[in-house]
Amino acid sequence: MEQHKTVERREMRHFHLFCGLGGGAKGFNQATPRVGNLEGRWRCIGGVDVDPAAIADFEHAAGVKGTVLDMFDRDQYIAFHDCEPPADWRECTPTDIRRAAGNERPNAVFLSAPCKGFSGLLAESKSRTDKYQALNRLTLRGIWLMLEAWSDDPPELVAFENVPRIGTRGRFLLD
Repeated sequence: MEQHKTVERREMRHFHLFCGLGGGAKGFNQATPRVGNLEGRWRCIGGVDVDPAAIADFEHAAGVKGTVLDMFDRDQYIAFHDCEPPADWRECTPTDIRRAAGNERPNAVFLSAPCKGFSGLLAESKSRTDKYQALNRLTLRGIWLMLEAWSDDPPELVAFENVPRIGTRGRFLLD
């Protein structure tokens, strides 16, 4: 006599920092994780990026609303743009990150922080300039914003995607 196993289904929520075009979100949405009789279904709760065109693509790929958000702090903004921020600009806060996630807590956060300053395609001397160091520090700022946004109940999984040279050019940030 064949026994039927009861499958327990659980929804898991994912959120994306520096979401870009939404490839990571699309991949999460398509995944169907299974362990024993436990089956998961991913649901995207949002993503943030500074580029409005990227957010439009993210929304198409992920099937949810994205948020245009500049995650630089003031010093990073000035170092990167070589000027003061516009009058209507303000620093992103953990509250902005929670709001971009629809005030839901994700089980997983996927981030793909800007990698130009870490890339081997950029000359080593240029990667050390204030402009690219400000961009590189978004790596740490993004992690800090995410951890503060859900400090009372952090996500179980943080998946960080970047270029291989982050291990050398960004070693001090990873440490």
